[in-house]
Amino acid sequence: MNALFEEWKKARNYSDNVFVSDGLVYKNAPWKMEKEEDIAGSKADIEVEQLWKDSPLRVAFLLKDTPDSEDDDSGSDDVRQWMILDTPESEQSRNLAGGRVGKTGFLPNIARILYGLRYIKQLKGKYTNFEDFKSKYKSKIVEAWKKTIPFAFVETKKIAGKKKVDVKVIKDFLDSDGYLLKQELDYLQPNVIVCTCDDAQFEFITRDYLADEFIEECDKIEYAYDDAPFVDCCLWYYQQRNLAVVKSYHPTNRGKIQWTIFERVISPFRKLLEKHPEFFENF
Repeated sequence: MNALFEEWKKARNYSDNVFVSDGLVYKNAPWKMEKEEDIAGSKADIEVEQLWKDSPLRVAFLLKDTPDSEDDDSGSDDVRQWMILDTPESEQSRNLAGGRVGKTGFLPNIARILYGLRYIKQLKGKYTNFEDFKSKYKSKIVEAWKKTIPFAFVETKKIAGKKKVDVKVIKDFLDSDGYLLKQELDYLQPNVIVCTCDDAQFEFITRDYLADEFIEECDKIEYAYDDAPFVDCCLWYYQQRNLAVVKSYHPTNRGKIQWTIFERVISPFRKLLEKHPEFFENF
């Protein structure tokens, strides 16, 4: 992956101090390290790579971009290290509480989706609504987030941006950098891709990245959520590739009812479980 990023910077003429590295988010590594180079080295990435290889669920969250650093003028970042640094913000990220993590809800919402997907069979009938799920499984979600469920963050735009980004900017980067983004996804080999910027990313994945993959029309699971028609659920399941692609809201709380962030992803996976239980065979 690091070799791809070097090729990426060279091909697109991105300097080191603006490029954002991403992929499997490190966990299970020592949180206090004497040398920074150890962070991106074998102690961290081998552990998470093994978790990823062994996991029945390999989710890549396709994000927009990472915000500019508030600490300096550099736009560079490595999102793989967010949870293992010896900083207050990394501790908040690990524990899903405090600071910007608690304020925006970005990581807690992703963690709940991740846990809900991984244990979708075991959770069936175990909670009555979203608030019940949050309270019942809070500690288990944090523990799984920190240690046991691997996941990948893939930034659509590898140059840091602001809190908001115009859809046209995302499309422009998909047009210019899409061939490299496809290589990254090929390396990761996720079996679930969560598109958090809605149509632009979803169309890129389904119409471009998976353009040559066959999909049954009946495996395009699209519907308005029960009693909430404003929540449009959409999941495409590629049987031959054993890959599900789903539309998600952007995972921050801003301007959204929190339960919709969770249910827009989890609900169509429940329907997939009914239609294709073989996808969840090892869950």
